[in-house]
Amino acid sequence: MVVDSSNTALRDNEIRSMFRKLHNSYTDVMCNPFYNPGDHIQSSRAFDNMVTSMMIQVC
Repeated sequence: MVVDSSNTALRDNEIRSMFRKLHNSYTDVMCNPFYNPGDHIQSSRAFDNMVTSMMIQVC
């Protein structure tokens, strides 16, 4: 993730919140009993939507 340091709209708590959401979504995918470790994360629409929405907010 790249953050423009001159952008004061993104505060520390907002960045922490974004990473927390990313971590929680990633953990949900890894804990899925149908996920094979080492496979690409392609079958999780919820994970893809969360990452896409995060990128839209930042960009």
